[in-house]
Formats: sequence, C-alpha cells, structure tokens
Amino acid sequence: MPEMRARHTGESSHPRLRIWSAGCSSGQEPYTIAMVLASSFGPELRRWDAKILATDIDTHMVDTARCGVYPADLANSIPAPLRDRFTRRQREGGEPMVAMEEELKRLITFKPLNLLERWPMKGPFDAIFCRNVLIYFDRVGRTQVIGNFARMLEPGGYLFLGHSESLYGVSDRFRQTGPTIYRRL
Repeated sequence: MPEMRARHTGESSHPRLRIWSAGCSSGQEPYTIAMVLASSFGPELRRWDAKILATDIDTHMVDTARCGVYPADLANSIPAPLRDRFTRRQREGGEPMVAMEEELKRLITFKPLNLLERWPMKGPFDAIFCRNVLIYFDRVGRTQVIGNFARMLEPGGYLFLGHSESLYGVSDRFRQTGPTIYRRL
C-alpha cells in the first residue's frame, strides 16, 4: 500500500487508485482490501478516487458479497481492531452474524464476470488479486487471462496469485517480487 500511495501522491488533489479482486467469491477478499485501505489511509482516503472492483462468475456469490453479511464465526480471523471498526454484529433468523460497514461497501463495486469472456472495464488497475482462480483454467485459458491482466495493469502494478499458482511458462510480462506477488514490467 505505501508504494501505491506514494506513486499517486502529488498527481492531483484527487489521486486515483484502482484495485480489482477477480474471482472474489463471497466477498471476504475485497472487504479485507477495503479494511486495509481505510485503516492505512485513514481520513486521507476521502480525498482519493479509490475504488475496488470485485468480480466473480457465480452471480449468487456476487449477490452474497454485495450484501456483506456473514456468519459471526467467520469474523474471528479478522484482527480485533479492524473487526471492531468495520463490522457490526446482528442476528438473522436467530443466528449471530456480522455485517460489513457502509464505509467499506462504498469502496467496492460487485459485478458478475467470466474471465474467459470479453471484459467491459477499461482499467488501468494498480493491483489485481486473482487468488486460487487460475487453477481452474487450462494452459490456454491461463495464458489468455494473464495477458489480459497485463494489459489492465499500470506499468509497475501488482498481480497477486494463490500459493498453488505461478506465471512460470505463462507470461514474461511480470517479475516475481514475492512468493505469490508479481509486478508488471
């Protein structure tokens, strides 16, 4: 985050930051990204044009993510300071639940998207999270998706993959900077 923040600071009075959670499933990843953004930027985030796009092929998962309400036990893995600030406890049908705060929901746009079909968004993105999604594609599909990610990322932008995924033999448009982190050349 600090590097992305520094890269855009001074650009304008309303710097732009775009993050994409591709294959967001039920939404825990984009909400976590939103929590990290909101807590690390603090009140300064209001002057940013910061947006998170969250997509998944499963429309039911997209609807679940958009609602942002989860069983309370799922919130146990959220560090207490973030959980206390960005979630609220409630009951649904007698079951304890946690709901994501509106502050987070305002940062995220949830949309259905098949990664193997035409993408309507234009980018560019500063970071793309596509964790544990590429494992479902054959080599041709992985190559197509990674090529599209490279076109959608800012030069120097980051691509985050899952631990069982690699760009080895798939693309030479990225440099690995960590076990699951790649930077667009």
